[in-house]
Amino acid sequence: MTCSTEPLGITVLGSGSRGNAMLIHSGDAGILIDAGFSLKELRRRLRAAELPESIVRGIIVSHEHNDHVSGLRVCANHFQVPVFMTRKCADVMRHRDADLGQLSLFAPGGAFSVSSFEIEPFSVSHDANDPVAFVVRRGHCKIGVATDLGHAGSTVEYQLRHCNTIVLESNHDLNLLAASKRPWPLKQRIMGRHGHLSNAACAELLQRVVDSCTKNIILAHISQECNRPDIAEETARRSLAQIARPDIELTIAGQDNPSATVWNSF
Repeated sequence: MTCSTEPLGITVLGSGSRGNAMLIHSGDAGILIDAGFSLKELRRRLRAAELPESIVRGIIVSHEHNDHVSGLRVCANHFQVPVFMTRKCADVMRHRDADLGQLSLFAPGGAFSVSSFEIEPFSVSHDANDPVAFVVRRGHCKIGVATDLGHAGSTVEYQLRHCNTIVLESNHDLNLLAASKRPWPLKQRIMGRHGHLSNAACAELLQRVVDSCTKNIILAHISQECNRPDIAEETARRSLAQIARPDIELTIAGQDNPSATVWNSF
């Protein structure tokens, strides 16, 4: 891949159980990771973030849960861009929506390119069909995105090291989850190895993957019922302070509106 002097930005358009989408972009090109909002809502969020629709070059799907794909077909048709997902995810999506159209398939561990971006998907532990997280590279910049996983093994740790920006799930506070009115089987699912990372698990993982390359961390998929942004932020900040990295810029991704763009440049 050719070296680029343009900064690489990541804008989380929304993150949570009611919808997920983020745009990684540089210059006049960008890739959309997930499309968990209606086209109308996604366009509103792009306008709010001052991002032109014309830069979208493709949509990459992490897994088939509705909060990540509810607007997929309509958005792909509107933007007239290819859609990328794993074969098992595609099987589920085609059964769900026969009009989905042509899909581009990838396998975990197999890198592919969209426009000037190189994407490397890797497997994660979540209760979906072949769920993946991503490393996205452009020039010398590297962004890691892992937003739905119940357990972080050696593959996740390896992929998230040496990233300039890490987008990582900090889904729930264990005490708030325990005190919630959610059914016990749902609580077990969330806390299980195929569920979601707690604030504590996120903080522990950050200590294992943050290195000298890491400049920005975005906390994502924060539960509105079983977490609070201030608790997630404080847990992460304590963890970063323990490894002498209080200098890292920490962003909390919200559900209702896009977060400020985080830029990477070298």
